[in-house]
Amino acid sequence: MRLFGKLIATLTIMVLLVLTIGLALLHTRHAAPVIGQLTQALSNYQFDAEAISYTITDPWHLTIEQPTVIEPNQQVHQAQQVQLWLAPRETLLAWFGLTSSSNPTPSNQTQPVVPLWYFDSILITDVDITQAEQPNHEPSQAQYQSQFPAIFTHRLALKQMNLTTPRFTLHNGQVQLDNWQPSATFWGNFSGDFRIAAPQIDWQQHTFTDLLVDGEKTGGHQAEEAWRIYGYSFDWLGTSINGQAHFLPDSRQWILDQITVANLQFESTLTTHQLAQQAHDLIANTLNQASDHNDDSHQAATTLTIGRLDVVDSQIELADLSLNQLNLSLLNWQQGDSYWQQNDSQLSLSADSVLWHETLFDGPLLDLRFTPDTIFIEGLSSKVWQGYLRTKGQVTPKAIHLNQLTLNNIKAFLPPQWSTQIATLFAPYETIDIQTLDVGYLQLTDTNPKQPFQLSGVNIDGNTLRIKQGKRYGLWQGKITANAGFASIHTVELVEPYISTHSQAGNWQLDQLTLPFKNGLLEATGQWALSQSAQPWQIKVTTDSAPLSILQQWLGLPLPLEGKVDSSIALSGLAHNRASFNYSLEGAIQADFRDTHLISTPAAFSQQLANWRLSQSQFSAQAQPKQRVRLAAQSRSQPNFSADALPSSAPSLIAISPLTITSDRGRIALQPFQIKNAEIQAVLEGQWDLAQPQKQKLRLNVAQSCHQFERLWQYQQPPESVSLSSCDGNSI
Repeated sequence: MRLFGKLIATLTIMVLLVLTIGLALLHTRHAAPVIGQLTQALSNYQFDAEAISYTITDPWHLTIEQPTVIEPNQQVHQAQQVQLWLAPRETLLAWFGLTSSSNPTPSNQTQPVVPLWYFDSILITDVDITQAEQPNHEPSQAQYQSQFPAIFTHRLALKQMNLTTPRFTLHNGQVQLDNWQPSATFWGNFSGDFRIAAPQIDWQQHTFTDLLVDGEKTGGHQAEEAWRIYGYSFDWLGTSINGQAHFLPDSRQWILDQITVANLQFESTLTTHQLAQQAHDLIANTLNQASDHNDDSHQAATTLTIGRLDVVDSQIELADLSLNQLNLSLLNWQQGDSYWQQNDSQLSLSADSVLWHETLFDGPLLDLRFTPDTIFIEGLSSKVWQGYLRTKGQVTPKAIHLNQLTLNNIKAFLPPQWSTQIATLFAPYETIDIQTLDVGYLQLTDTNPKQPFQLSGVNIDGNTLRIKQGKRYGLWQGKITANAGFASIHTVELVEPYISTHSQAGNWQLDQLTLPFKNGLLEATGQWALSQSAQPWQIKVTTDSAPLSILQQWLGLPLPLEGKVDSSIALSGLAHNRASFNYSLEGAIQADFRDTHLISTPAAFSQQLANWRLSQSQFSAQAQPKQRVRLAAQSRSQPNFSADALPSSAPSLIAISPLTITSDRGRIALQPFQIKNAEIQAVLEGQWDLAQPQKQKLRLNVAQSCHQFERLWQYQQPPESVSLSSCDGNSI
């Protein structure tokens, strides 16, 4: 026992002697070489410094000026200054193989190196760090233990740090990490609070300024690390971005609890779809890189959820969309899923104006709710085309169901190809329903020279409407009434036209169609059984003193005539397909003409008849190449009714015989139809079998002064024009 006491006393004296000598050396110029030798003896690192400062009044604090550290792989690290605050109690316990319950367990994906040196704080000032490309495999356990010094610090702080990695560059930054120790990972292992601040960071060819990240990391194994970002903020191109976030290790999910984007000014030549795809790819690549740092290949990929996104007072200019003074809020959005796969997500949007496909919306308000395979339109309203739009309902991948659609005081000039654009927009949807349709004082203008029209003062009321079913348009269900104060269709004016129609289970009824002309009237009724496989239909039309100009303006017939027509039309058939229509067409057309005048010269009228192409597209599609050459040659040899060769005449009275057309199961017969006055006479007659095209034959005879010609249309034959006489006496 006396020997053991002497041994303990001797060891104590030797330790005190060593400490005394070490403390004495720290006050001399030999401090740096001594620490360098000690560092190299205790680790594989080399150390050198310009100077070392130490004072006995602060015994556990050491300041090292301009230190240089060389790693085993010869990578050199330099700093302006390093300050160390030693934790003596924990260090002594570690030396004697004891642990302290107050020490947090270092986290690492591999077995951690047991620290032998503990520090309360390490402060490194003015350091440049460059990270090379990550190796394909993490170092082995032996390599890990030999490469990294066995130290632990309760806080690691870096000031004026320039950090360069393959993915980003940090300029003049500040980093604080709690409970840190070096490891095979670039940032080392740490747990607890962390803070990153920098005036500038470069990432993905973009520059971000005034970066600040404040958060906490908890957990042991890397796959179990949980992150909490209490706050982050930075500026990008004048845009202020800030928020909070956290990471759930069990589900490998980053959740942006809050992200606010203010004063965004973004302009791009990309379309909305292209920009969304680029953003999706960028986020997916970033998440994949985060997943690559996880050693466990069986772990699920990292995902991103937006808890709340607010875009405030922003301006966005894209190739197909422009948003001015945008305010947007997006809740519970799962990145990577399409909008049809979201689960109870919400979108609210308002803006001073939105320009979409050349249509300007003033002050739009939009509220959407997203559930799997259904988007609920909680509310949509906007000023558009000098009027007002409001709707609500829901949309699925194959159907649109609107509870309400209101259009008031809209005045629109329809763009070119508007009908094609509408058809393309609604093509994906098999069903379109509108519960309540309310249109008031609508004005539409189409300047298409082929079929211009203008509708003014249109009012439409509709209830329980289904206007598309099985990708086929029509009134499948509901009731519509509509009227207009004025209408002009291809220069033919209408005064207060009216229509009333309804449908029950696909049985579409045209209850009343009234088209009042200036001094005449057109009325029609009809029905169409859309739900039946054969789709039987019928229509009845009567006109009383209707303007004769509708034959040329609406039907495209070469009849420059004015006057009045009284007619009766009754037709019926099947509409399942073209063949059923051709075999089933029944009915008759009867028309009588009054007060008729020719509004062009007889020569011009004759020339129009000579150039008439009845069903030209049909003949051209069916004619053989030789026949087309023949048609071109014949068109050059058609009679020329020159106005210079004949005396012109002012609009004059002209007699028109009654028009009678009958159809019996697709066999159409035209009774001789004659137009004549003192200077011209034209007769059109023939038959047209829709079911048997080879029996189609239509003949036109025209005589005007000393000119006379005949034109013939037949199945699979180009229209033939034969001059029977001419003013020079020749006959062909």
